[in-house]
Amino acid sequence: METFGRGCLYLVIGFIVVFVFAWITRSTINIPWFILIPLVILAFWIAGKKGK
Repeated sequence: METFGRGCLYLVIGFIVVFVFAWITRSTINIPWFILIPLVILAFWIAGKKGK
């Protein structure tokens, strides 16, 4: 459960960073699925490594 919570935290922080970047540049950021899904997997993999 700790890994899941940490992974979700990493995802939320990542989305906030992307949102702030888009807001500052006043642009639209489109992230394709084939890039987003590996980033989600990477966030949970890093969270799992930190939990051990």
